[in-house]
Amino acid sequence: MIYRRGFFLSFCFLVSVFAAPFFGGSRLLAAERVALLIGNSEYASPGMALLNPVNDVTALGAALRGLDFQVIEAANKDSAAMEQALDQFGSAAQGADIALFFYAGHGVQIGGANHLIGTDFSGSDLEALRRNSMTLDRVRDVIAKAGPNAGILLIDACRNNPFTDKGLVEQGLIRARGGAGLLIAYATDPGNVAYDGTGQNSIFTASLLEHIATPDLDIRLMLGRVRQQVVLDTNGRQVPWVEESLLGEYEFAQQTAEAAPQDETSADLAFWRSIAASNRVEDFEKYLQAYPAGLFAPFVRDRIRFLSGNPSANVAPAGKTLSGADPQKLSAALAVLGLLQETRTRDLGPALDGYRRQVPVTEVATAERLYKDAAQVSVFLAATTLQKLRTDIVALRSLERTLTIAEDALAQIEEIARTNPAAVPILQQAQSDVYDIFRSRGVILRRLDQSRSYYDGLLNQAVLFFPPDIGPSIVSGGGQLQGLEHAGRQIDEDAALFLRHVEQADDSKKGSYQWLADLITPG
Repeated sequence: MIYRRGFFLSFCFLVSVFAAPFFGGSRLLAAERVALLIGNSEYASPGMALLNPVNDVTALGAALRGLDFQVIEAANKDSAAMEQALDQFGSAAQGADIALFFYAGHGVQIGGANHLIGTDFSGSDLEALRRNSMTLDRVRDVIAKAGPNAGILLIDACRNNPFTDKGLVEQGLIRARGGAGLLIAYATDPGNVAYDGTGQNSIFTASLLEHIATPDLDIRLMLGRVRQQVVLDTNGRQVPWVEESLLGEYEFAQQTAEAAPQDETSADLAFWRSIAASNRVEDFEKYLQAYPAGLFAPFVRDRIRFLSGNPSANVAPAGKTLSGADPQKLSAALAVLGLLQETRTRDLGPALDGYRRQVPVTEVATAERLYKDAAQVSVFLAATTLQKLRTDIVALRSLERTLTIAEDALAQIEEIARTNPAAVPILQQAQSDVYDIFRSRGVILRRLDQSRSYYDGLLNQAVLFFPPDIGPSIVSGGGQLQGLEHAGRQIDEDAALFLRHVEQADDSKKGSYQWLADLITPG
């Protein structure tokens, strides 16, 4: 789906008409927000012209000004002018709440550094590339010196260029870690190419524009939506990537005065964590009353069966491998089981005791058993979450097609209503219908936020502790799910998919949603 400018304008209209009364006195946004937007479309070197970078800067600048940013725009600038704009940005960002840097244009990696190329480049060798570019490290240094609470770098610079074809540089940009308080978002994952787009904006910037003004949406979740949309719009050919170490939560748009929507996944998870170490049957029965079809319902039923037959509060003896195991692996496994909320804690004793209460007193609690039990829970939860994600992705795509049709009809009715007062009631109904679709879309996006983040967390934890011999059959292979009836072929397939994601995962992929491409279905 190519970004539709009509949708963005309709979105702004709908927000102004319907949502404006709800914006107001909750948490105040900091006044000091500064952005530098650089977009290079016209290069001195033949064959380097790009369609959309200047359009991207213009559209993003307008959006950010509407979000109380002081915006510095630099369009079609040579390397010297880029440096000058960066110095201006550094001065303006001193002590700011958010300092945002955006670059659209050509970028290359040279000798382990990412270079953002100025319009004055006209050579054909690496020295000319270095001379006529600004490094991303320089941008990071300027932001670090300015000391904002949050530094945001959005780099839409991995577009096709002639340098790769000539063998001067490798394709795409190289991974660069951010420091404390810094977030770096790339339009695509390291070493790959981003699309300039055939519409008004690039694929990445179009997605950014669609989600950046969503009220009360943390930057991480907002960029999660951007990554999700880019993956879907390109059928998995482009996967944005984020490296972040932000200290705290930040939103671009102020939260509404309406009550926050119920986060069902988080509430379900919180309830499970509050009872996971319990040995009281009534605690688990309360969970089933609140979440009869919850993520953890199978585990809860098993715990009730276990406790009903083992009323004793005794704990199983600990094997030697449990006390001497790697704390990081233990933390990840205990967190999956709901026994540890803060994986950085140094005191694992209470969580380990909670696990030992789940093991029959006639058996021994070992690290190997813990990892296997946690792996079984991970595979089941991941397979269940994949089903939710797949369902909501299909619903989202269907709803967006409906929204496109409804917007087109609304535009036609608006045209008629300008000269025919009798059409005004029809126009009002059409506006209400479009807004209802828009709200439904928001509900699905929030569900996807929850499921996407949860699945990614399961994946990142599994990489730390998974035994090497785990297969899809573990879902119904005893352990933590002894009483679980086999859920069918789809669970098997999604369990196998999760295990493949675990096998393929490595540190270079962390921060992207590359796995999301496997959920795309034709149509």
